[in-house]
Amino acid sequence: MPEAGTVRPVNRPGTVLLVSAAVTAAVAAALPLLAGPLVRARVTDAGPSRRLVPVRGHGGQDSQTYLEFDPDGFAAHPGRLSLRAASGGGLTVLGPPRWDATHRGRALRRTVERGDPSRVLLDGKGQLSGHLGETPEDFGFTYEDHRIGGLPAWVIPAEGPGDVWVIHVHGLGSSRSQCLRGVAAFSRLGFTSLLPSYRTSLDLPGRQHRSHLGVSEWAEIDAARRYALSRGARKVLFVGWSLGASIVLRTLQQAPDPSTAGALLVSPALDWPAIISAQLQKAGCPAFAARRVPSTFNLLRRKGEPVVRWKEMPGCFMQNYSPVPTMIFHGSGDQSVPVELSRQFASRQQDPVPLVEFAGAHHTLEWNSAPALWDQTVTAWCRSLGLDAGKGSIQEFSEAK
Repeated sequence: MPEAGTVRPVNRPGTVLLVSAAVTAAVAAALPLLAGPLVRARVTDAGPSRRLVPVRGHGGQDSQTYLEFDPDGFAAHPGRLSLRAASGGGLTVLGPPRWDATHRGRALRRTVERGDPSRVLLDGKGQLSGHLGETPEDFGFTYEDHRIGGLPAWVIPAEGPGDVWVIHVHGLGSSRSQCLRGVAAFSRLGFTSLLPSYRTSLDLPGRQHRSHLGVSEWAEIDAARRYALSRGARKVLFVGWSLGASIVLRTLQQAPDPSTAGALLVSPALDWPAIISAQLQKAGCPAFAARRVPSTFNLLRRKGEPVVRWKEMPGCFMQNYSPVPTMIFHGSGDQSVPVELSRQFASRQQDPVPLVEFAGAHHTLEWNSAPALWDQTVTAWCRSLGLDAGKGSIQEFSEAK
């Protein structure tokens, strides 16, 4: 029996359902306010990668040092890679993977080609990447240090008189060194390469701000083009890696110039709403919610962050794209930007856009997986554009058919 003066609770299912519905509605209303800033912070993070891989062992064979890794992880990626210790230091360049079934079951080994792995071994783990050097000198190039708009840039001059310049634009959370792998093919053609920095380049200490996904950065690449023209360039090729591809297209959209001979887009991060949705679904977000989140991108922005209007992004809606001869390199194993997005981009262009897929290559690792394919395709493409291979001079230029 209840005590005198107490009130027995009354079970009212309808009331409970109304309260539950109200809570659900409130959560649903608040979700965009939470999702927008969180997703924006993640997508625009211009800091370095924090993905580390363990080093399982090391040894020596045939007067060479090798490191051992998990056989089924990122270390199994085809081609040469580099490793930087978790605590920092220089790069250790590693040869292609090979498997040894006689030692510890099934071990994956990579031979040390250049660098000192002692710091990596002390840490027991490091960051694997496709970077194979930190300056042009590591690739045997003669180069010049310059500043464009107060930001550092490398110029790798052509051997002999050359009036074709190639501007290489790196991606998000990276630096100029990302692009060095792809320079040799253009150098052999007699072209000068310019590798500029922009505001979120990792080789600018203390300046790793949030990326604007090309909305602002394009002006720094346009400045690089104007610099090349002031140094004697008559025609300019662009090579954009990942976000760099988006920045390149934004540059061509905002500042079209007759000097542009073409654009090579590598693992291009173009359709950002689709990229965001794909990553959210990969993380377990329901498809309907993942498609909705990009529309919340501009909610509760930090002071100084611009509005990113998807309909003005050249890779999303191409009606404002200033067409130039364009080619795409994309790895079929890209886990960051699905290769299907490049297929869609190429298919909806009025003029043909060749898409070269690199079997099994992860994000921006096309050159690493198949350097000969990269070099041969670049050479053939430049010749198709009327660029006189081997001399660096320009024939009459016409749009690629």
